Amino acid sequence: MSNRYDITSEERQGVQVYTLSEAGAARAEVAPSLGNNCFSFRTSVDVLEPVTFSDFIMKPTAYGIPILFPYPNRVRDGRFIFRGKTYAVDPPRHGYVRDKPWLVAGSGASDGEGAWISSAFDADSYPEISRQYPSSFRLEVTYRLRDARLELEASARNTGGEELPLGFGIHPYFRKPAKGTVTVPAARRWELSESLPTGVLLPVEDDYDLREGRSLEGLALDDIFTGVESADGNAACLLRDLESDTETVVEFPVAQFPHVVVYTPPAPRRAICVEPNTCPTNALNLMQRGVESNVIVLGAGESASFTLSIYTR
Repeated sequence: MSNRYDITSEERQGVQVYTLSEAGAARAEVAPSLGNNCFSFRTSVDVLEPVTFSDFIMKPTAYGIPILFPYPNRVRDGRFIFRGKTYAVDPPRHGYVRDKPWLVAGSGASDGEGAWISSAFDADSYPEISRQYPSSFRLEVTYRLRDARLELEASARNTGGEELPLGFGIHPYFRKPAKGTVTVPAARRWELSESLPTGVLLPVEDDYDLREGRSLEGLALDDIFTGVESADGNAACLLRDLESDTETVVEFPVAQFPHVVVYTPPAPRRAICVEPNTCPTNALNLMQRGVESNVIVLGAGESASFTLSIYTR
């Protein structure tokens, strides 16, 4: 038994909520039945946009950390071609897992492992997915609170008999500081038409250049950045709060997440989304056009893993 870490569960308005806590340092809340969403994370400050539980359960995909799989963001017209066959997907954006219940696979707390909970989503439980997508899959995600860091570890496995094209991402709604900056170490961005990549990469310039920190005042973005720069293979995107003198860090391996979406929800929301993605929007159709879009293709029984962490300093 750890005196430093703890995990508890309770039913809240009919929803089972798991709380990961680290004594005097951090606290995170996860709702596996609502897309396995970590809807609250607090260190010395609120890291995610604060939301009442009642508001969260009314629209759980619009708060916290929605998980995007097997296709992050939008698929043009909800259709794509893979290996010569046309597929129609519903929903046409963000994949199948963010709005469905996950099953808890395990949890625990110890000084070595921190406080953690693992939950899994099996596409075989949803016949409509097997009708819409090239192959079935299982996605397992572990949230781990350790040393005041929220670590996310994901493993995707092709459980069907055909090849599985996929992308993975998260859509965190961070608390937007009243005064602050955002830093994304990316040298290029995808040219967009009707919010979809044309296939052309542009250098970041003017308001799109976030490498040295860009003021949040008046910032309005819904863009996909790439060419992420890193000295040691791990990139860090930063949200600086000038009033509390704190910085939220989103850290991830560039090899796993070469793309970052930055989205500023319109007022009255006080949120900003900094979203590591393995592939850009509409990646399945870009791949069909011969545009390099980092779509991962798993053979039957193969798997892929992804890791990232969020913390303050």
